[in-house]
Amino acid sequence: MKTAFRIYDMNNDGFITNGDLFKILQLLVEDNLTDIQLQQLVDRTLIAADKDMDGKISYEEFCNYCKDIKIIEMFSMNIFWNSRVYWENAWQDIKNKHHL
Repeated sequence: MKTAFRIYDMNNDGFITNGDLFKILQLLVEDNLTDIQLQQLVDRTLIAADKDMDGKISYEEFCNYCKDIKIIEMFSMNIFWNSRVYWENAWQDIKNKHHL
């Protein structure tokens, strides 16, 4: 989990911020989502994961969030081969979980 967290914590400040999450997801999804769709995914992820509502995701929050929605699956090699399908499924899971 530490390695996964460090991938998202792009500026190595010990937290995953909106900017960190946007940048890494943008790299993963390439042109398969618009910036607006991607920002919506980032915003909803932050709302779901940021339990203390400080605007960033701590390592503990990240671990709890991963347990809740099995986001750790994204670190399989399949994400790099077919990111669009993965994020479409991840987006649907988030929508279902949060009744969006």
